[in-house]
Amino acid sequence: MIPIETRYFRKFFTRLFAFVQRSGRLRQFEYFEEGYLAPIDGTGHFSSGKISCPECCVKKPDSKNPQYYHQLLACCLVKPGKKEVLPLMPEPIIQQVDASKNDCEKTALKRLLSNISREHPHLKLVLNFDDLYSDGPTIKLVKSYGYSFIMVAKDTSHASLYESVDELDKADKVKRYQFTDEKGHKHWFRFVNNVSINKSHKETLVNYLEYVETDPKGKKYVNTWITDIQLTQENVAKVMRGGRAKWKIENETFNTLKTQGYHLEHNYGHGKQHLATNLACLTFTAFLIDQIEQLACRFFQQALEAKKSKKALWHAIRGLFDWFLIDNWEDLFTAIIEGRSASLKHLVVDTT
Repeated sequence: MIPIETRYFRKFFTRLFAFVQRSGRLRQFEYFEEGYLAPIDGTGHFSSGKISCPECCVKKPDSKNPQYYHQLLACCLVKPGKKEVLPLMPEPIIQQVDASKNDCEKTALKRLLSNISREHPHLKLVLNFDDLYSDGPTIKLVKSYGYSFIMVAKDTSHASLYESVDELDKADKVKRYQFTDEKGHKHWFRFVNNVSINKSHKETLVNYLEYVETDPKGKKYVNTWITDIQLTQENVAKVMRGGRAKWKIENETFNTLKTQGYHLEHNYGHGKQHLATNLACLTFTAFLIDQIEQLACRFFQQALEAKKSKKALWHAIRGLFDWFLIDNWEDLFTAIIEGRSASLKHLVVDTT
């Protein structure tokens, strides 16, 4: 049996993405003039102390209890306030040929951006990262492809940046802006443009945005980002919402894939040549198809609304396939939308 290399799954994603583009639905994700908002993050999809393959990364390889694992680095197009996400082909984080150490998110990012740039050469992106990536080399890598960025910048890992901002603040060069929305939430911003990210990369200038939200009960949300988008009083709230949309790849993507019936972390079969990664990429493919259906198909939308969750919808679909002959998706979804009593009206009982 000839093994299927993971790269062959790329065509699934590019063709499905092309459909979204041609249909005009990609415009629904427009948010920044600089490009589509696209969070990037890694997630695990396999871990075992016994099962392994040559592509497994290994924790504690010299111990009595080594841990074998697979991860993926994912990138999705998102928009604040929009439920659907559009995943691009994820980048496997696996043991690389002749590598002396484990593959990691930072190394996988280089491959991911190269692949995105090659497959979508005209796609403008604003990449959204957590604090792991907010450093000079990563910013240079992102900018080398012509992409913009919004990155979390914690004080614990950016002492020099925070010192520079405080010095500029003392010189009255840092701006503030605040407002209270109709729900009583107070929004406070402190921002400044063109600050060196650290002393080692003085030539790498970023724009700094600090944000505090206080709800009517006094509960606070605090975060800080760096970006190459020029900050003004008019756009800091928009950039803040873009930065907070990072959770969409964690919740709307990874959490959905792990808890809403896709079973991303289930070991469908590990294999010895690419199988574990291929099955994970197929799961992402199924998720992308469902996201496009949710975006474009009113029958799917109504069926999902009727069942309240994707997990319940998948259960209903499986149940109908067990008992009926399904001629088309419209009849299937209509039976789900109208309820059990409608099944016999729209579907034919399987008597075999």
